[in-house]
This record gives sequence, structure tokens and C-alpha cells, in this order.
Amino acid sequence: MTLQALFENIIIAREPIILFMLIAPWFTFLLCVIIPGKREEPFLLSVNLTLAVISMLMLAGYLAYATNLGGWAKVVKQADLVLLVLPPYYLISSLWISKRRLPLNDIPAFRTLQGLMVMGGVFLILSWIISRIYFVFFTRLSFSWFLVAIALLLTAGYWGYRKMFD
Repeated sequence: MTLQALFENIIIAREPIILFMLIAPWFTFLLCVIIPGKREEPFLLSVNLTLAVISMLMLAGYLAYATNLGGWAKVVKQADLVLLVLPPYYLISSLWISKRRLPLNDIPAFRTLQGLMVMGGVFLILSWIISRIYFVFFTRLSFSWFLVAIALLLTAGYWGYRKMFD
């Protein structure tokens, strides 16, 4: 399966995906109220947060893919606004619900997911920078400052990587 086929299948299955992303955080909250426990509740919240972060990484991957193929103008024309807005909603509502139920440090997947989000953001920024490098770019910014910016982005990515495993 190619990336194009994957994103086309997401568009085809638009309604169930939207319904799932709208209901999942609140269904998880309801399950946590019904089945409280020292092991069950962190597990449910971890699964929900994992799905939310996967949706955000898919969004970052789509934006990187679409902007490299046709630029932001093509994304604005062709992208489904609801499918672009739902992953941040899903992540923010899942974090809010998780924080209301337990301290975030008590949720096993939180640190890993936090590191993945940082790495996903760095990936999106790096893919944007790499697609925009022209000779004109270096007339406005010296090469040494460009290397400093890339080093800072890679440092942020490494920090996200370390956050996943420490």
C-alpha cells in the first residue's frame, strides 16, 4: 500500500473515522468511570492516548506528503477540513480527560507519546525546510545560521527520542 492509497482510503472511510474520533475520548472516560482500577484505568487511558498520537502522526505525515507534492495551496484546496481538525481535537480532549482521571505521569504511555509528538513535529518542520531549500534561501540566511537551525531541530528530535526511553 502506498501513501497515496492510504490517504485515499481514509477519505473513502471518512464518516466512520470522524465518528470514532469524536466519540473515542468520551467513551474512554465512560469506561474509566464504570471500570475504575489501579491497572485498568491507566491501560484504557494509554490506549486512547496512543490512538490520538497515531492520528496526529498521520496528520503530520499527510501534511508533509501533500505539501511536498503540491504545496500548501493544494492542501487548502483539496484537503477535508474536518479530517484536518479532528486529530488535534482528539489529542487535546484525550489529554484533558486523562489529566482529569489520573496524573499524566501515572499513565504508562504518556512519556513515550510525548516523545513521539516532539519527533513528529521535528519531522514536519524538517520536511518543510528541506522542500524549500533553494539558492535564494541562502541569500537571506547565511549557511552557518542554516546549520544552527538544523542542529536545533535535530536536538529537539533527539530530546523527543530520549523522552520516549528514559
